[in-house]
Amino acid sequence: MAPRKQQRQSLIRAAAKLFRRQGYSGTGLRDILAASGAARGSLYHYFPGGKEQIGAAAVTAAGGLVTETFAELAKVADSPADFIRRYTTMLVRWLEASKFRDGCPITTTLLETTPASVAISAAGQAVFADWLAVLEGLLRRHGWPGDRIPGTATAIIAGLEGALMLARVQGSAQPIHDTAQALCALLEMPNTETL
Repeated sequence: MAPRKQQRQSLIRAAAKLFRRQGYSGTGLRDILAASGAARGSLYHYFPGGKEQIGAAAVTAAGGLVTETFAELAKVADSPADFIRRYTTMLVRWLEASKFRDGCPITTTLLETTPASVAISAAGQAVFADWLAVLEGLLRRHGWPGDRIPGTATAIIAGLEGALMLARVQGSAQPIHDTAQALCALLEMPNTETL
């Protein structure tokens, strides 16, 4: 990878980490430059739109990593419930390793900026659409009733996002364990039952 390309990636990674930990409004361009080690000129070269453009790129990049993780787990999961167990096990390890300083890599930025920022809102909408597509595909492959697929995929994302927030606030993995148990119970219900 060329050094200039590395600087762009370093800026995006640094921004995503800082936004996740201290918020979008609590992070300045100087903070991003210092954390990335990139030259000041590279920030304006790659992101002439400034912080908002970096915010959209950070949401896209961080959300893309989650999409990749979802897709990899969906390929190996024996069932939708197995997917939940595998993913929440990863979440717990990640949260505990960060001492509960990290949460969802995009939620903090989205909560602070949408709907005011059209660019960041669009990036968030695209990421959530990708997550839903992976989960809907997983449910479809495992015979989930077609009319229940969109709502169930949405409930999975809402449950995981809420669990991450509660875990971070409480400084405990228990909300993730509780949510995983509830989602697995939902996903293991016979397909003939009504939600």
